[in-house]
Formats: sequence, structure tokens, C-alpha cells
Amino acid sequence: MPWGLSGPEFLQLYWIGLALAVLVAIVVRVRVRAGHSSQPVRSLDMDELAYLAGGPRRVVETSIARLLTAGELRTSRRGTVQVTSTTNSLNKVDRAVITDSQRYTNRTVNLMVPAVSKDGAVTEIGRRLEEMGLVVHPDVAKSALRKGSIALWVLLAVGVVRLVNGLAIGAPVGYLALLLLLTGAVIFILTRRGKNLRTRKGNVVLSEARTSSSSRMATSDDALYAGAAGLVLFGGLAVYPDLAVRSSLLASSGSGSSYSGYSGDGGSYSSCSSSSSSCSSGSSCGGGGGCGGGCGGGGG
Repeated sequence: MPWGLSGPEFLQLYWIGLALAVLVAIVVRVRVRAGHSSQPVRSLDMDELAYLAGGPRRVVETSIARLLTAGELRTSRRGTVQVTSTTNSLNKVDRAVITDSQRYTNRTVNLMVPAVSKDGAVTEIGRRLEEMGLVVHPDVAKSALRKGSIALWVLLAVGVVRLVNGLAIGAPVGYLALLLLLTGAVIFILTRRGKNLRTRKGNVVLSEARTSSSSRMATSDDALYAGAAGLVLFGGLAVYPDLAVRSSLLASSGSGSSYSGYSGDGGSYSSCSSSSSSCSSGSSCGGGGGCGGGCGGGGG
């Protein structure tokens, strides 16, 4: 039993246990992100690429940018969005955003995004990406990462009991307290991204899309604004090119960027381009137009 160990002996064993527990958690995380689908990866449309880059919320943010560019949504200084016309788009996500906006008066982005993220038009995109082995199902990811962290939790519990015992007998527990804080931080770091995970194949596809789209970066203001949805796709609403609209959207959402939980997300300023994981060649991710009729029409 650890209670018969001296302080230095216990700390030494704790360090060894912590190293082994972290190794187990990392191995589990790597295995769950390996992906086991043999289905080939086809060219992804805009909404699928948005999901890959930032999860369900990024899909909705991209749709909002697309509809704003098309003039079918408008923003107010209070950070709300309003429908200006009924969309004729075949994009299922766009229709879900319009429907949500029409259901409520002066709908704020911070309410719209999580609501539409649960719509079938968005969850269907996630299922397609799972079938291609690009993302891990949230339930599978959370379950695997929870199991991988069991050893860390057990170690933390043992350390807390030792800490309480040390306080009761007046033994010095400063180093142990620091170790417990470190253990808690490790648990947080290794599990906080468990909700949405890309597989290794998904990371490769997204990296190729970023590289390809960056090489075709818009140079004129007109091209830049036409590609607003393409910018938001990779960087979230924080990179929407119109400063007034961006300020309004971010004031509403209370956030400076997307918060999907997908690792490796960055704010690449780009528009869609040809690659194995982006829209068809020579088209920009513009407002209701762009590649593939609004960049793929949300997988509709």
C-alpha cells in the first residue's frame, strides 16, 4: 500500500504512474483517430469541408456567411440576423438557417448556430464524413477518451487520498499538491477535445484543402467578398471580410473564433479551389454561387 511509503518514495512512484497513465491515454487517442474506413475519399463540397475544418458549428457559420453574401440574410447592430428573402437554394443547410431565422424574430447568431448545428441537414454531413473515415463519431470519441483517462483518474484519486492523509498527520504535501494539479491539467488537455475528432486521414484531407485554397488566395476586394464563405469555412466568423458585419456577428456570438473542438483548426484566409478535398477547379466559395452551386449545396 502507498501509505507505508515515505514521501519521496510515493512521489517517485506517482511520477512513474503518471507517465504510464499519460502513455495509455495517448495510445487510446491515437487509435481512435486512426480511422478504419476503406471507402475512398471523394471531392468534398463546401459544407463537408466546413464540417471537417470546424465541426457542425462551422457548417452553420459558413452557411450564414454564404447567405449574407447572397443578400438573403442581413445583420443588425445588435448582432441579430434577419431574412431578407426566401432562399431558392437547393442547399439543405441554407434552408435550415433560413427556417430558423424565420421562426424567431431578430435571431442572434449565438442562439442560431447551436440550434441549426443539430439539424438533420448538418448531422447528415457528419455521417458522410464518418463513412469516409475522416471524422470520429462523437460518441465513439468520448467513450474512447473516457476509457483512456481512467488510469489518470485512479492516479488522481490515490494522490488526493494521500494528500488528505498527509494533511491529517501534518506531513509536508507541497510537491504532492503540485503533482495533483499537474495530473488534473493533463486530464483536461487529453479529454477536452473529445467531442469532435478528425482522423489522421481527415487531417491530411484538410491540410491539402488549406494548401490548395491558400495558393489561390483572392487578391481583389470583389473576389475577397465573393469568397466570404470560403474564408469562414477555415477560420470561422472571426475572419468574415466585412468589418461591420464581422463585428456584429462576433458581438452576438460573444466569441472571436469558432470553437468546434477539432484539433489543428486554423484561420486560413482562402477560397475554395481544386483538390481532392475541396470544391471543383476554378471556382470560388462565394455567397449563393461558387463551386458546385454554392460549393456543393451542403451535401443535399
